[in-house]
Amino acid sequence: MRPLQLRPEAALSGDRVEMAVRPPPWRGLLVVTAVVGLLHAALLGWVPLGLGNGSKGGVAAVLSVRQILLRAPVPALPADPPAAAPTPRGARPVSRPRAAAEPSLPAAPGVSASEPVASPAPPDVRVPEPVQPTTTADEPDAARAVADAASAAPSEPVPNPVADAGGQAVPTYATRRPPAAVLHFELRRAGLTGSGELRWQPAEDRYLAQMTGTAFALPIITWVSEGGFDAHGLAPERFVDRRRARDQRAANFQRDKGRITYSGPPVEHPLAAGAQDRLSWMLQLPAVLAADPAGFAPGARVSMQVAGARGEADVWTFGIEAVEALDVPEGRIEGAWRLLREPRRPYDTRVEVWLDPARHFLPVKVRLLQPQAGDGFEFSLQKMVLAP
Repeated sequence: MRPLQLRPEAALSGDRVEMAVRPPPWRGLLVVTAVVGLLHAALLGWVPLGLGNGSKGGVAAVLSVRQILLRAPVPALPADPPAAAPTPRGARPVSRPRAAAEPSLPAAPGVSASEPVASPAPPDVRVPEPVQPTTTADEPDAARAVADAASAAPSEPVPNPVADAGGQAVPTYATRRPPAAVLHFELRRAGLTGSGELRWQPAEDRYLAQMTGTAFALPIITWVSEGGFDAHGLAPERFVDRRRARDQRAANFQRDKGRITYSGPPVEHPLAAGAQDRLSWMLQLPAVLAADPAGFAPGARVSMQVAGARGEADVWTFGIEAVEALDVPEGRIEGAWRLLREPRRPYDTRVEVWLDPARHFLPVKVRLLQPQAGDGFEFSLQKMVLAP
């Protein structure tokens, strides 16, 4: 405790000396603290205050305190910079700089925003230089010439000469045309049996040949060949292949242009001398053998260009296989010549034909087969009527 201080203004009264004592300053602080605490307690509802009209059972007033937060005004954003992309939900918004002379690019990951970001350098793309053909000193001159010719584009199409399987040009033969005739056949196809007919009508300088096939009174095939004659025998001009009611194709032999064209596919083939179609060969082959029977024996070959109506044209080479007896619906034929043409490519036609030398080598049996397709025709002679 602090010692008492004697005031100089002490008054003397009788034998006693009266001294005024100054209270310590911290008492006032205690009083103020107590008063403030009571006020806070009253405000918080810990101490009831009677603020009524002084009557008994007065109602205590409840004080409520509402806190009002004032937001600082948001400064207007400049109109020049483009609007920023919306911040994804859950991500922290990025604060916008207060002022900037130019919009800054976003910093790359791992790079401070204050550091300048260098633009990536363009990739170093190198165009390979064309490789020039090289030749050695010991390379033959012919090889270099072939390499130079292969690299240069041809200025004109390379002609495609008509040749047989051995690469030789198609030969021509002397011919002796058979007389007019009507041949009736038994027709077999895919297990069905029908009837066929070949009409051969030659004139002085023109001819007409027609082959028809029916089964159950329904037409299966209709082949028509018409044209003239030249130094090599029959000279077809038009061949028509009609299968079913609406399926009809044609091949045109343009002899003045030396081309074979078609009504269907836009293809052309060179026209060889002695060329035939898919029907006229049945009459051209007998004309060749009839002109020189002694010149042909088993093992001999006869070649000719044969064109169909569906864009195909190829060299058919017939080999004389044997001279044998043959049984047909008309009866037994002695000494028939059997000739065979093997296919040269897939889906090509295999042809087997028997010719009767006693009847101008006209066909008495014909078998046309596509081995891979499993389809074909077989004509067997039933009756032959020769013109008088």
